[in-house]
Order: sequence, then C-alpha cells, then structure tokens
Amino acid sequence: MEHFKKLPDAELEIMKVVWHNANPIATSEIKRIIDAEGINQWTQSTMQTLINRLIGKGFLAKDKRGKEYIYTALVNETEYAEVENELFLKKMYGNSVTSFMRALFDSRKISDADIDELEKLFKEKRND
Repeated sequence: MEHFKKLPDAELEIMKVVWHNANPIATSEIKRIIDAEGINQWTQSTMQTLINRLIGKGFLAKDKRGKEYIYTALVNETEYAEVENELFLKKMYGNSVTSFMRALFDSRKISDADIDELEKLFKEKRND
C-alpha cells in the first residue's frame, strides 16, 4: 500500500469534492460545490492555494481546458481511506480491531441494524 501523508481537513474537503464528482473537474465547479455545501466560504485565492498544495502532494493532476484549469484525482478515495484507517487504528487502538470494536460498543453508538450488518460482513469475510 502506498503511504500518503494525512491531509488537513481543508485539503480533504477539496479531495472529497473531486472524488465524488466527474473528473476532470474545473476550479469553478469545485468552488461552486463547496460554497453550496456551506461548510467553507473560501476566497478563490484560498481555494487555489489548497488545490496547489494537493498538486504538490501528488493527489491531483492539473490540466487546462479553454480558459479554465481542470483537475483529476491521482489518488482514489479508497486508497486514501485505507491509509487513514490504518493510521487511526494504530494511533488510537494499538492496531487492535477488537479494541476499536469494543470502544464502539461501549460508546453505545452502534445500533442493532449496525450490529446486524457487521455480523453479515464478518460471516462474508470468514467465508472468503
């Protein structure tokens, strides 16, 4: 598995927009989506700085279409999530999935429907 550095929240927000929309995606479309979500109201300059950081880190490729720059994800969401999950599990639970699951159960954040789905996943995984 390729190792990436953990992205700051602002850069991750941009990557989520890129991952969840058709690629390549234009700067104006990224800004429109982020503005519509209402989470951040970045200036064009701030957003461009964040995008340039993502290019520098190897997460995005930049190209030009007409007068506008367009971006394509070089790292897919699943790859990044795997790295994030591994880091979180190691940092918080000493790489113990059992400790992580116990913490979820103890927090009472898991519903009966979640438990049913997890049981199904465990059975499928065991049969692989």
